[in-house]
Amino acid sequence: MSLESLKDLLGTLCSYNAIDITHTFEKDGQSIASVCCLKDTSIIEVTMLQTQSIEQYENVDEAAIVIESLVN
Repeated sequence: MSLESLKDLLGTLCSYNAIDITHTFEKDGQSIASVCCLKDTSIIEVTMLQTQSIEQYENVDEAAIVIESLVN
């Protein structure tokens, strides 16, 4: 997935931050991370599914770069 596509996806998630939408990313058939925008904010929360560690990003560009490194 391209960086621009990721930015668009994350922007869409943040546009609908009044409802709960979670997107799960896979690599080689394995779910590796889930992403959501925290309710009524622009904070993007990335959960690494193997470790259950959670990282939060206030910037779509920064979150997209992290996700791109995970999936590519």
